[in-house]
Amino acid sequence: MLNRRHIRTLVIQSVYSNSIELIDSKSLKAYISKSSSTSIDLLYCVIDLIKEINIHFNNLESKKFSCSFISKNPYFFFFNKLSPKNFKRNNVINWDLNLNYIIEFQDDLIQLNKRYLDSGSNDNLGFFIESYSNVIAQSNLLHDFFENQNINWVNDLPYVNSFIINNIEKVDIQNPDSFSLPTLNDYKDEIEFGQELLNQVVKEYDILKEHLVGRTPNWESDRIAKIDNIILITSIAELIYFPSIPTKVSLNEYIEIAKEFSSPSSGKFVNGVIDNIVKDLTNKGLIVKKGRGLIS
Repeated sequence: MLNRRHIRTLVIQSVYSNSIELIDSKSLKAYISKSSSTSIDLLYCVIDLIKEINIHFNNLESKKFSCSFISKNPYFFFFNKLSPKNFKRNNVINWDLNLNYIIEFQDDLIQLNKRYLDSGSNDNLGFFIESYSNVIAQSNLLHDFFENQNINWVNDLPYVNSFIINNIEKVDIQNPDSFSLPTLNDYKDEIEFGQELLNQVVKEYDILKEHLVGRTPNWESDRIAKIDNIILITSIAELIYFPSIPTKVSLNEYIEIAKEFSSPSSGKFVNGVIDNIVKDLTNKGLIVKKGRGLIS
């Protein structure tokens, strides 16, 4: 669930949210580890939500009403078998006390259930994926609720949604262990990468910032969005201090991050600036890539 792009965004968020002078070295490792833990917490909160949806529709079952593609769907029920292993949760949502978020999209699920019944379908997996992707994950009310619980969850949610869909497609519904529940230890390499990247950005911030001087001739410094500036500085740190990561990989990652987390034009802006910086830093011998298939 946690990948390097996700970790890169955590680093950028950390620098964006704090004065660089106030980020002390002792807090660097703790921040990335805590943020990663919070992302996994969100996954378990969403799993609890799915459990509560199944319970809610079972409670609605009567002689006059049935929403069998939820209440009797083995893929919804499957989540009732899941519980965290080797992971201490710091955030737990009592969905029984927040049923309004389920009721908000209840009618949409009922309509989807009717469509599947009318078509004669018995595709329980297809129903789960469609209901989760097109109804549950699209709820603006639910989205706002998660953001109010933890402001960083708004960025974690797409990763959690993808994790659930990708894994439910591969499960053996008779075997709860076939759905791999993550722990922090599963992402040790990613977390260590984030800790080192944040450390380099903080330690070398002024030097990294100097590489931007004269690289944005058509933009006054106060007109460049703060987030774009931090994306550029973080990308330079990765290009210089991580010789095993190919230049092209770093470029593509930060361009995509800029598109997603800044303005629509930011991807193009960041692309143009980084491209020129790469040429200059390579000529100066500051970007040296080592490893299989890399230029040394």
